[in-house]
Amino acid sequence: MVNRWKLLVRITAAVLIGILLYGQIGPIAVEASTAIAKGDVSKNQIVITPFIWTAIIVGGSIIVTLSYVSWRKYKAEAKEVGKKDKSVD
Repeated sequence: MVNRWKLLVRITAAVLIGILLYGQIGPIAVEASTAIAKGDVSKNQIVITPFIWTAIIVGGSIIVTLSYVSWRKYKAEAKEVGKKDKSVD
């Protein structure tokens, strides 16, 4: 049980450090140049905006949380099935 908590703390710390580093290093301002010809710029270029990053992080956190809760519920129900009912009705 202690190992799971250590793993959870390490993963959480790694994710938070990654988010902080992206915030410090990631967004770099680039100035546009007028020397670019019209044919050089791709119209189908995919740009990941901060909103999309936020949606990915929040959605991923929700999915991980729901998966963990479901797994814990499954383990608890499996443990409960293994116990014999010794009560007298």
